[in-house]
Amino acid sequence: MKIRIFCLIVLSCCFIYVQQVFAETSLELNDILDSQIGENVEFNLKINNAPNEVGALGFEIVYNPNILSYQSYELGQGFKDRFDIIGGNKKEDGMLIFAGIISDQKIQQGESGLLLTVSFTVLKSERDTVTLQNLKDHFTGWSVKNGLFNQKTLGYEDINNDGNIGLAEVVHLLQIVSGFNSRNH
Repeated sequence: MKIRIFCLIVLSCCFIYVQQVFAETSLELNDILDSQIGENVEFNLKINNAPNEVGALGFEIVYNPNILSYQSYELGQGFKDRFDIIGGNKKEDGMLIFAGIISDQKIQQGESGLLLTVSFTVLKSERDTVTLQNLKDHFTGWSVKNGLFNQKTLGYEDINNDGNIGLAEVVHLLQIVSGFNSRNH
């Protein structure tokens, strides 16, 4: 009986340890699916179980300016009134810099919530990754989950990647239907 109780305690401790190891103590950008050229898309940056107290922060968001065009950002409800200084400035085309100082109500260890929403317009139908990098101040050392931008499939193969059905796609379809594929010959 003592061996069973001991094994149960050890198993419980292992389970708790594994949960802690794999728990998200990070900043996370959501994935975007189902968008078309010209649509606005939003990436939500979430804090999941903050590993430490945060009074100052800094990070960069990098995106492909040929695929997405930056429009704006907005702080999440729980963080709007906490920052003395925050900014989403374009450092260069394809890179946004965010930095902030919190004076009164710091982000507490273990806290979770929507930090900010970054809005883009879709320029081109390609897959891409929106990268979160160069974490500074109290975000240093946090793990991150980058956002994957994945367009809705158009229902046909876009041969020349222009987002439209045109002559190239018609010729390709005729090659498939006729059994002649120039890639195989």
